[in-house]
Amino acid sequence: MTTIKAIFDSYAKATEKVWAHDRLSTVGASGVFGCLRKGWFAQQETPHDPGYVDRYGAKKRGDLLEAHWFVPALLQGLPPGVELLWAGENQRTIVDGYSSATPDGLIVNRSNQDFVIEGITVPPGGCIGVECKSIDPRVDLAEAKAEHIGQVHVQMGLVRSCTEYRPEVVLVVYIDASFIDDVDVFPVRFDQAVYDAARQRAVTLMMAEHANALAPEGKVAGGKECEHCPYRSRCAAAIVQAIPKDEKPLRDDDMAAIAALVTAERAADAAKKASAAAHSEAQEKIKAFLRAKNTRKVKDKGWSVAYSSVSGKTSIDIEAAQAAGLDLSPFQKEGDPFERLYIRTSN
Repeated sequence: MTTIKAIFDSYAKATEKVWAHDRLSTVGASGVFGCLRKGWFAQQETPHDPGYVDRYGAKKRGDLLEAHWFVPALLQGLPPGVELLWAGENQRTIVDGYSSATPDGLIVNRSNQDFVIEGITVPPGGCIGVECKSIDPRVDLAEAKAEHIGQVHVQMGLVRSCTEYRPEVVLVVYIDASFIDDVDVFPVRFDQAVYDAARQRAVTLMMAEHANALAPEGKVAGGKECEHCPYRSRCAAAIVQAIPKDEKPLRDDDMAAIAALVTAERAADAAKKASAAAHSEAQEKIKAFLRAKNTRKVKDKGWSVAYSSVSGKTSIDIEAAQAAGLDLSPFQKEGDPFERLYIRTSN
């Protein structure tokens, strides 16, 4: 049976963007500040986890807005003497060593007078970068996303080091995916230290011989990135496989080193608990305030607060099902193996 969804899926695959640059030979600007271990699996062309579905919707959404709205609008709207380079079909990938980037565009002032855009003055002969991002309308941005800030730093650094242009600023343009007239623009000014860090991260990733040579940064950061990672199970397996099987005595210097690590961990754990308690107390005060003022939403410049109820998650009552004589074992599956670190201190 033919379905519209199947037609869309087939079309998405057939029209997937083809890159002239070998993306396995470098670390791209959009991924260099993501989890390095995830990047390593991708560079090794590791198969995705069984059952992982590669959603193309957000990527295609961004491509469509860029090609049919962002670029045509800029080409039509920029004044005479101001040129848009490296945009649309003329996009250019810049490569230096293990680092690469494909900017969405570079605005160059070819006129003999200042050009002002988003409050930023571009003098004659100067330039400013532009980066297009589509955004879910449910996201409330107070500033550019951290990964996008890192991405445009790499773009600026590569443009500055590999071309005649010296951009100091990139405008990160967020277009609401639902109402495309809703636009937020955040200028990001170049920081050489951020670019240098990105370059080093690219080298670290490309030189790693195995996954465990890189920290599972997504997990360390709280696991949000792991939720959508195509290598989550393979990463977990690599971690578990690396757990030592034996118990060996340590030398005095090694004992001193791990003692310092344990002390630091206990201090961080205590600080985490205190911070969590303070955070919870602050949230409860906000809820109490909103209840007292009889309002569920408040918004001001740079922040907003929304207070609402959320339906409980649907779950299966295992005990009730078993009492009814239902055998659920055929529908059970074992999760990925995981690591556990237990630390106990004596007072």
